Parts: sequence; C-alpha cells; structure tokens
Amino acid sequence: MATAADQLTTLQGFIDSVAADARSVHAALDHGDVPAPARRVLVGALNYGLDLLDIFPDHYTGIGLADDAAVLRLAARHAVHAGAAGAELRRLAADAPLIDGVFGELAAPLDRLVAQLPDRAVRGRTADQILTSKDVRVLFDADVQRAVVALRPGPIEVGVGGAEGVMRELLRMTQHALKKAGLL
Repeated sequence: MATAADQLTTLQGFIDSVAADARSVHAALDHGDVPAPARRVLVGALNYGLDLLDIFPDHYTGIGLADDAAVLRLAARHAVHAGAAGAELRRLAADAPLIDGVFGELAAPLDRLVAQLPDRAVRGRTADQILTSKDVRVLFDADVQRAVVALRPGPIEVGVGGAEGVMRELLRMTQHALKKAGLL
C-alpha cells in the first residue's frame, strides 16, 4: 500500500495537469468516434468541475483541485469502457487505478458518483441538455473555457499533520460528500 506521501505525490501530479486534462476531455466531445454514453459521462465530469461546491472546494490551495482531477480520470475510464478510443482519454483512464489506490474503500462509491454526474444539474444544466441543445452547449463550452483558464493549480499544503493529516482530511471530506449523495 502506498504511503500518504506517495498518495499526495500522485494527486499533485494530477492537480498539476488538471487544466490540460480538462481541455483534452472537452476536446473529446467533438470527436466523431466518441459514443453518446461516453459523451454524457465526459460532460458530467466537466460540469462537475464548474460546480464551486464540489467535494474539495477549489479555494483550498492544491487539494481543492484533487477531486476535479480524480473525476476527470474516472470519467475517462467510463468513457473508454463505453467505447471512446482517443489517446488522451485512454491516457487519463489508465490513471484511474491510481485514483482507486488513493481513495481506497471510497473509490467504488466515488466511481458511482462519477457515473451519476451526467444527471446532475450544474448551473441549471444536465449533460443531456448540454448535448441536445446547441444554445446550451455554447454556454457550457464558454463556461468550461473560462474555468480552465482560471485554474490555478498549486502545491498541496501539508501542515502540522503532515501528509497523513492531509490524506485523513481528504478522505473525511470525500466520505461526507458520498454520504450526502446517498452512496455510502
């Protein structure tokens, strides 16, 4: 089992690439080879990133983007299982087992949360509305582009409790969000 410091190193790498990863997922929506179920889960993941009140609020330096980075990878895994074949999605999906390792017993419920994201409305829009309405898609695309530009990944702040303290807090917040979502 990986140490807390190793888990934070993994998360930090994902956090550092979250803007590029979000752009890759967003670009995949326009690839003709991405089936509709894959598009839904990818839109759900991007829509999740637009929600300011997600598992780890984005204003927390570093760790605030960890959930967004994890959700992108889990959504990519769902998309690949649904038939998406793009290299960037496969690369992100290949990282999903690392997310499983970081979240341990909470990984399966977190994965179920990702599967439900297409039905979750953020800013009044669900994945189906985004994918079926040209006007809603234009607004969504603009919101995603603005959000990606505004991303400011930073180092995960490790305080007095060290890496173990950060991981305990991360897992506590994840467990709380999953309970609230009825997944635990």
